[in-house]
Amino acid sequence: MTAPAFSLVVATVDPDGSLLRALFESLVHSEERSFEVIVADQTQGSHLAQVTESFADRLCVQHIHLPTRGASAARNAGAALATGRWIGFPDDDCLYQPDTLGHVHRVMSMEGVRVASGRTVDAAQRSSVLRWKTSAQDFDRWSMFACLTEATVFAERSLFLAVGGFDVRFGPGAAFPAAEGVELVDRMLREGSGWRARFDPAIQMVHPNKIPPWNRWAAKRFYQYAQGDGAFVVRRLGGHTLRWVVLTLGSASLHTLVFRGWISIAHAARIAGICVGAWRYVRAARREGRR
Repeated sequence: MTAPAFSLVVATVDPDGSLLRALFESLVHSEERSFEVIVADQTQGSHLAQVTESFADRLCVQHIHLPTRGASAARNAGAALATGRWIGFPDDDCLYQPDTLGHVHRVMSMEGVRVASGRTVDAAQRSSVLRWKTSAQDFDRWSMFACLTEATVFAERSLFLAVGGFDVRFGPGAAFPAAEGVELVDRMLREGSGWRARFDPAIQMVHPNKIPPWNRWAAKRFYQYAQGDGAFVVRRLGGHTLRWVVLTLGSASLHTLVFRGWISIAHAARIAGICVGAWRYVRAARREGRR
C-alpha cells in the first residue's frame, strides 16, 4: 500500500470523546485526502477506541492506548507507528479547515522546505493563542517564537525522528508543562544546513482561546506554562532564547505594573513561573549530573 503524504498524531486525554469526534469530523472534510491519523490515547476506559472505530470507514485511523500521562511521550509513541512523509501533531481540541493540509502540502513541496507552520484562529477566524506573524516567511531560531506552537508544526518525518522527537520533560503532563513545540523546532533547526523552515498564515486550524476570562484559573495556567518557558530557555541557552525571555519578562512586567486586576496577577504569575521553571531545570540537571 502506498504510504500517505501526512501522518497526524493526536495525543489526547478526552473524558467523553467529544473533542476527538469533532476533530475527526473536521478531517472528514479535508480536501487533501492522503493522510493517516494515529490516536495516542491516555484516557481511562475504551470509549476513544470506540470513537476511532466509528470513523474507520471515512478516515485511515488507528488507536493506541498508553498507560501513563504526558503529551510529548504520547506523540513520540504515535510517531513511531507513522508511515507518512510529513508528520503533524494536532491538539485534540483543534479543528482543521478543509484546506489546511492542502496548504501544508503546498508549502512543504517548496524547494528546501523541511518544516512548515501555520497559525491558529478562533471560531470567528481571528488569530488565537499567539500574536502570529502576518505574512508568509522563512523563520529561524531567532524568529520562530511568533511562528509556531506544537499543534501548528509539520515536519519531514525523517527529520523529526533524526532529532529524537519531542523531549518528554516538556509538555502537558510532564515536569515542565509547555514549550515542547519550540524546544523541538529549536533542535530541528540545528540539524544540518541548506534547508528552510517556512511559516504561512494560510495554514490555519481552529483552536479556542482559553484566556480570557481573566481569573484565578488564568493566573494558575500562566504560572504553570511559564515554567516550561523558563526550563526551555535554560535547556537551549543562547542569544535567541535570552532575547526572547528578556522581551517576554519586559512585557509581563509592564502588564504587572499597570495594575488591572487578574490580568496583572496573571502576568506576575508568568514572571514567577519563568524563574521557577529555570531554577527547577537547573536543579534537575545537577541531580542528573551526580548520578
